[in-house]
Amino acid sequence: MRRDKMNTNEKKRADLHLHSTKSDGYNTPDEVIRLAEKAGLAAIALTDHNLFSFTKPQKVGKMMVIPGCEFSTTYWIAERKDATEVHVVGLFPDGVDPNDFKEIFANIEEGKQQYVLAILQQLAERGIDVSLEEVEASQKLTGHTGRHKIADVLIKKGYAKDMDDAFDHHIGNFSPYYIPATRFIKYAPTAAVVRQIRSSGGIPILAHPYGYMMSEAEIEDLIMKFKSAAGTVAGMEVYYERYLKNPEKLSFLKHMAEEHGLFASASSDRHREDQPFSSVENGMELYQNMEKALHKANLMKKGVLIKKTEKK
Repeated sequence: MRRDKMNTNEKKRADLHLHSTKSDGYNTPDEVIRLAEKAGLAAIALTDHNLFSFTKPQKVGKMMVIPGCEFSTTYWIAERKDATEVHVVGLFPDGVDPNDFKEIFANIEEGKQQYVLAILQQLAERGIDVSLEEVEASQKLTGHTGRHKIADVLIKKGYAKDMDDAFDHHIGNFSPYYIPATRFIKYAPTAAVVRQIRSSGGIPILAHPYGYMMSEAEIEDLIMKFKSAAGTVAGMEVYYERYLKNPEKLSFLKHMAEEHGLFASASSDRHREDQPFSSVENGMELYQNMEKALHKANLMKKGVLIKKTEKK
């Protein structure tokens, strides 16, 4: 049984899913760190999309800053005979060598522009005028091409009132006009990414499980396959900030974490300055549960615990 219950005696927050201008966030890494420290968090992880903002853990004041990445992956749903994009957060408390992930990242850039062009074409067919040049101009703020940059232009030109509106009604996973990125971008398979995270000494965490247009039965199947690939050290974003006000989703995810042996994680998936950091008061305890399990697994892998047992 995993310890994911709220502990009223421990009020140290951690936010293990944050974005910066290195990908599609709106604050620089230094700004995210400064704002998180000011907000009183005990630990954060910068998890930009498909890259590492930094590779070694840091201590800023009393706050831990953990290297991480949000990996886009391809997940095959056999019943539908179709693939969908699933995100996996990788945390690396002891640091990470980006060279370990060269093959994982190798084919991502190739299809990105084609994906953006497909979205723009669909918008044009609906009478919504957004050009590639406008998206690229917005991209200069972060250097990242993607849907958030398209959303910026939709808002600027009055087609959407805010980011949520742009995603809900035009380009998001749950909008009527959603185009799966996996049709254009060759993301590595989910299981392969999870195994590489573990092989590189990291903690794989299934990101926002309700974000993939899956039924709860399909989510559970995803969780089981995720756990199988990860082994003993695996997490899931149970206390994802947007789920905290939805008792049904929260209850389901807590049950899934306990049923399938995943550690619960607290996260906000913060992109913009107007988004709050994780409000979960025992987020640090949840992180430490994962970190302890990781270090124990790494020691066992090296044979340290086995040797100690033999001496006894």
